[in-house]
Amino acid sequence: MHENNLTNKGKKNSLSENLRCQYLQAMGIQTWFDETLELPKVENESAIENTLSAVSEVKESVKQNSDLKNNENNQSAYNEEKSEQKKSEQNNSINNITLLNEKIEQCELCELHTMRKQATSGEGSETAKLFVIIDSPVNDTADEHALLNVNDKKMLATMLQTIGFELSSVYISSLVKCRPAEKRAPHTSEIICCDDYLAAQVKLIQPDVIMILGEYASQQLLVSQKSLTDLRLRRHQYLGVPVFASHHPRELSGSLQTKRKVWADLLQISKHIN
Repeated sequence: MHENNLTNKGKKNSLSENLRCQYLQAMGIQTWFDETLELPKVENESAIENTLSAVSEVKESVKQNSDLKNNENNQSAYNEEKSEQKKSEQNNSINNITLLNEKIEQCELCELHTMRKQATSGEGSETAKLFVIIDSPVNDTADEHALLNVNDKKMLATMLQTIGFELSSVYISSLVKCRPAEKRAPHTSEIICCDDYLAAQVKLIQPDVIMILGEYASQQLLVSQKSLTDLRLRRHQYLGVPVFASHHPRELSGSLQTKRKVWADLLQISKHIN
């Protein structure tokens, strides 16, 4: 009789260990068995079934949570893909300078459009390595398409030739695409309305370097209150493109000192052109 109890006890201990391993394995936990440890007794088969059922429910709950998380991740990835696709479609809608110029011609974002006869988008090579930016189209010439007057354009051409560039090989644009009235500088609000157009031009041209001319234009593009003296000879960035500030061509006439400063600026720029 005593032997039978031992045998039965041994069977119960063995059964309890098997169940313990099943519980842990069901939860994804690796098991090991130390024979020196005393194992807990299982009171009855009903308790065993209840425990197994509970483990099964936990396992199913974990699976459901995992499936839910996967669904959320998939939805998030889908939303990101749709967002990128939308951006791509928007970019493809303006995939060349001609289409961009047409869009600028139709622009009515600020009051400048009510005063213009012709918007001035930009001019020059569409494969330019150097992108030149001024504040606004010149308003002292009868040519509605002109960005610079004759004298300033000649001076800019001379400036560029010192580093081996022809005027026709660069691209010239302005912060605003319409002439402000009464020869005034463009307002910040007007420049903001044209931000997307300038950004689109830079992305389409893909220059090595941007040269921004004049203190006011430099402050606006670089969002800075610093003087041109402080902004010069420093490398800035716009849309990931290196930017260097310098004097506007109209400031060079009769000023040898200013011309020397511009020469120093051009030397800096030439180092960043591939």
